[in-house]
Amino acid sequence: MKAFRSALTVAALLAAIPASAGKHILISDSLLANADPWEVKRGGHFGGIHKWRFADYAVVASHVGWTRSGTHSDLFNTRIETHSRSTFSFVLSRGTADSAFVDAVHGIASRSQPGFKVGDVTFGGDDRVHESDMFIASIILNRDTTDTWDLSIGKSDVTNQDGDDTESTGTFAAVLSRGERHIVVTPVFSTKFDRNQRPSFGSMLKMQFSPPALGYEFVEDGQSLCAVEYFSRGISGSYKNTIWMRRDMDPRLQLVLAAAMTSVLQLECTALEAMAKEPAKP
Repeated sequence: MKAFRSALTVAALLAAIPASAGKHILISDSLLANADPWEVKRGGHFGGIHKWRFADYAVVASHVGWTRSGTHSDLFNTRIETHSRSTFSFVLSRGTADSAFVDAVHGIASRSQPGFKVGDVTFGGDDRVHESDMFIASIILNRDTTDTWDLSIGKSDVTNQDGDDTESTGTFAAVLSRGERHIVVTPVFSTKFDRNQRPSFGSMLKMQFSPPALGYEFVEDGQSLCAVEYFSRGISGSYKNTIWMRRDMDPRLQLVLAAAMTSVLQLECTALEAMAKEPAKP
C-alpha cells in the first residue's frame, strides 16, 4: 500500500518483529503521567492548511503555496531525476496570548539510472532508485526573530529491484533545534519492536493491511516533552489525531512544540490523503 510506504520504511529501519499492539502510539511512561491526551480537530483548508485545533491552540491564519515539480533526463533516458517543492505557512495562537509564526518547505527528489536498453539487453545503469524527502519548518514566536526554532525531518530511501525481489534501505533523522538546544523527534508506533530481529515477510505484510498507529515523540536529554499521533488504528486512519503535552513546561516552549506538532500533522496527513487518492495500479 503506497500510502504507508514512508512509515513502513521507518519500521524496516528498526529491523524488528512486532511484539504487541495497542490503540495509541507507545509513548514514555513519564509523558503519560504528566500529560493529558488532547483530541485534535481539523477544519476546512480553502487556500490554506487545515484549521488544526487542540486544547487552547488553534490555527488562526494560513497560506499554501504552489507545488513546483519537474523531471529531467538525458537524451536516451539513461538517467532520470524528478523533484517537487511545496510550501505552507500558518499562525498558531494560544487564545489571546502569544502566537507562533511558521514557514515550512517540503522537498522530494528521486534519481534512477535505468541504462540504455536495446531489445532485451540493457547497457549500463542499475536497478536502484534513490529517493530523498526533506521537510523544514521555521518557527518564530511573536515575530521575534531572536527566538526562532527550526524543525527538520529528513528521510532517504534506496530501492533495489533484482528480478522479482525488492530490497530497500533507508535513513531517518529529525530534530527541533534552537542554537545549541536540540530536541530529538523520534518515530513511534502502537506496536513494540524487537530491535535484535529482522521483520518477517508475514509481519510486514500484516502491517500493510492493518497498519499500527503512527506518530512522533519529542525527547530532550532523555525526557519526553510531547507526542503527536497523525495516524490512528482503525477505520479513522489519518482523520483521528491525538496530542500529548507535558503540563509542567514553560508556556513559550509549549507553544513552540504545539507549532512543531501542527506542522507534522499538516505534513503527514496531507501526504496520506494525497496517496489515498492515487488510483490503484493493476
